[in-house]
Amino acid sequence: MNFGWRVPSYARATTTSETSRALVPYFARVEEAGLSALWVIDHLLVAPNVYSTAWHDPMVTLSVAAGVTEEVKLGTAILCAPFRHPTITAKETATLDHLAGGGRVILGVGTGHDDKEFASVGIPRKERGRRTDEALELIRLLLTQDDVAYEGRYYQVEEGTSLYPRPETPIPIWIGGGSQVHIVDNVDTPNMAPAVLTRIGRHDGWICRSSGTSPEIIAGDIASVDNYLRGRRNMDDFTMSHAQWLHIVDSTDREQIIAEQLRAYRTVMDVKRSDDDLQKAYLFGTIDEMTERIIELKKAGVDHLILNPLTPDPAQIDLFTRHIAANV
Repeated sequence: MNFGWRVPSYARATTTSETSRALVPYFARVEEAGLSALWVIDHLLVAPNVYSTAWHDPMVTLSVAAGVTEEVKLGTAILCAPFRHPTITAKETATLDHLAGGGRVILGVGTGHDDKEFASVGIPRKERGRRTDEALELIRLLLTQDDVAYEGRYYQVEEGTSLYPRPETPIPIWIGGGSQVHIVDNVDTPNMAPAVLTRIGRHDGWICRSSGTSPEIIAGDIASVDNYLRGRRNMDDFTMSHAQWLHIVDSTDREQIIAEQLRAYRTVMDVKRSDDDLQKAYLFGTIDEMTERIIELKKAGVDHLILNPLTPDPAQIDLFTRHIAANV
């Protein structure tokens, strides 16, 4: 198992240009710590019932990160495909790849889930899956071929469409999603939809969702994806990944640790979610307890674990690499 770090690029009413600018040395710190990938999340707006914050634009954020790093992978975990025309996404992805020096970008893509975000871009939520599949097909064509012609239900490009620059090596595409989000008023069904499995199987990796996902659901989803893919593709070039949240408290006083962790979680998570729900879903407890939970994820089949800190304190990076990553 290797590790990525989903940077705390939070966008709140209280966010200032000074706090945003502080992310620039933070990006360099992620690479200096030896983490394999730097990730960003995509939420145009606050998504009630899950989060109490939005995030900076993912592609702009990664472009800044590319300018202060040299080798760490740069990924979206995840980019909500229906919110952007696939031609724009392809252009931004190719440009980022070139400006980063080539071979560093991972395009993590999902469908999105928040009603208000869909309404804000004039896209019906019910179209999210079909739009995502069309977008992925067109993005792949534009990133790999000259003279593209595409006639989909939602997206079209005329014959002879060529996008430059194009990546010199293929951009890995990882699909975000899973069986269920444990959130208040959840409308998703508690099963891994066949369309999601098919989408995952067409691409290079999978990001098991982190929004309130219990260990049992994670293990079940991994088994579902593994069972579906084996016999259909070579698993040697496929990455099983999972995104998780954590706040590390360097103490042995568990009561104090949990209290401090809950305070950190409440800066990001929606107030409708109970303390018990958060503790079941995410990484909590002592360093040893979190390390054991991550070892369980490794045993379940996770190849790449994406950690998301609740605060912008760079000390969290050091605590993770020294006390957890070193012991997994």
